[in-house]
Amino acid sequence: MDEQLEIKHSRLIHLVILIPVLALMSIMVWAFYFKEDPLMKDDTGIIVCAIIGSIGSIVLYFNLKMLIQNPAIITINKDGFEYNPSGVSSGWIQWSNVEEIKYVDVKTERRNSQGVNLETALAVKLQDNSIYLNQYNIVIKGLMKINQGMYDADILFSLSSFGKKCDDVVALMNKNWASSKRKIH
Repeated sequence: MDEQLEIKHSRLIHLVILIPVLALMSIMVWAFYFKEDPLMKDDTGIIVCAIIGSIGSIVLYFNLKMLIQNPAIITINKDGFEYNPSGVSSGWIQWSNVEEIKYVDVKTERRNSQGVNLETALAVKLQDNSIYLNQYNIVIKGLMKINQGMYDADILFSLSSFGKKCDDVVALMNKNWASSKRKIH
């Protein structure tokens, strides 16, 4: 039987984000339209309302989409994998296109700590990254090139996004990748 692993987002996280966003947008509507002395009297109020409303609507849309669809963060099987941590999918990556899988230390900044921290990530280097890069816009392509320069990898997996199944993800990826190398040779 073929092993497949699929890890999905926690719906609770998206629900927790939706509640304060809805509350803030409700307060904005009240303050700009319904209170005794509404803020929509001048052009500045209209601009502020439009900016807050636009940002809030975008956050609401993407969180509702993630809450309803609940896409997998990662799907792994004998043929390849797809990584989709934040709604931007890697597309289906065949094991035959994987050149190397390794751990790297990625510099991160945390709000509660001083300075830069190092977080271990799983890095995947592809033999032909053009298949992967061609599906993205110029901004994401630029970020991917920075990853290639800094970590010699095309895709970085945040291990924390896999939760308690992190070891299972790494083991299955290495197993399937090793199996595909035996088939090629």
